[in-house]
Amino acid sequence: MSRSGKAPPLPAPLARAALDSVADAIVVVGSDGGVLHLNPAAEELFGRSRERALELPIRALPGGAQLAMLADRARVSQETQSNDFPSPRDAGVPISVEANPLLDGAACVGTVLVLRVPRTSERALDFEALAAGLAHEIKNPLAGLQGSAELLAREAEGPAREYAQVIAREAKRVDGLVRELLDLARPAVLQTAPVDVHTVLGDVAVLARGIPGADRVTFVERYDPSLPAVLGDEEKLKQVILNLVRNALDAVSGRAGATVTFETSVAPLRLRQASGRTRPLARLSIQDNGAGISEPMLQRLFTPFATSKPAGTGLGLAISRRIVEAHGGRIEVKNRAAGGAEANVYLPLDVP
Repeated sequence: MSRSGKAPPLPAPLARAALDSVADAIVVVGSDGGVLHLNPAAEELFGRSRERALELPIRALPGGAQLAMLADRARVSQETQSNDFPSPRDAGVPISVEANPLLDGAACVGTVLVLRVPRTSERALDFEALAAGLAHEIKNPLAGLQGSAELLAREAEGPAREYAQVIAREAKRVDGLVRELLDLARPAVLQTAPVDVHTVLGDVAVLARGIPGADRVTFVERYDPSLPAVLGDEEKLKQVILNLVRNALDAVSGRAGATVTFETSVAPLRLRQASGRTRPLARLSIQDNGAGISEPMLQRLFTPFATSKPAGTGLGLAISRRIVEAHGGRIEVKNRAAGGAEANVYLPLDVP
């Protein structure tokens, strides 16, 4: 307290630190509609670093047109306004947005937007229980069906043998789907150790060159040699990257000059921890020069069973996201301005 008995004004650095320690995404918007501040949660939500967003109009952020209108209403009315909007990261997830006038005495000098992403733990647990229950119920009779069909195929003759082979083959395919469901339903248990991400990418590149059609694809490697090790499960990270590379190979199949690029760097974003501190992130990127992803599919990529592939299950990316999030990271897929698509995996770096 000061000698006058009044609390001293909050220093600007401490005020910014207070905003940065809040778990909800916060965007401070000036009276002209320009972005004045993003806290780390907002950086993660919008996929923009604070440095890239400062002084841009709020409309320039993903979904910013609706946010700008809400901010204008709060500034003009000088009253709190709220609404629900699609999340910038996943249009299928609604987020609650509250716009509060930023007052300096009697003058309104801007707005403070608070964006709250709903917790999905209960919904995820319901899905996990459903997936695990279905998988276990299907697995036992399926094993009997597959075994019987294989025995019948060995003993039957003519058309009956062909039908039995079809049954055995389809039962094996369904068994693979059931295994993926179980992978999605079970928590991702990690065996962590320091992992060189370039070793992971190198091993995946070797495997990828053996995939049918990969001999007609040019693989490009652009690595940041200064990138330190991450703490992770090497085999599970290989599973994630191989899935992304398979998707990229499917995207460039049959295209002239097909290229798949492996790239690493330190990410421009930082990961916010519960303590309010931030950590740098490693970025592992798989890029292709295919036709890109349609907007409706782009919004549903991580939804189980959402796929544009005739023989796909739509579980690969959902499982990959679960593995990456178990590492404390995040995964995103987007279209590239130059054409094609880009999948980025962000993993925490354990450096000072």
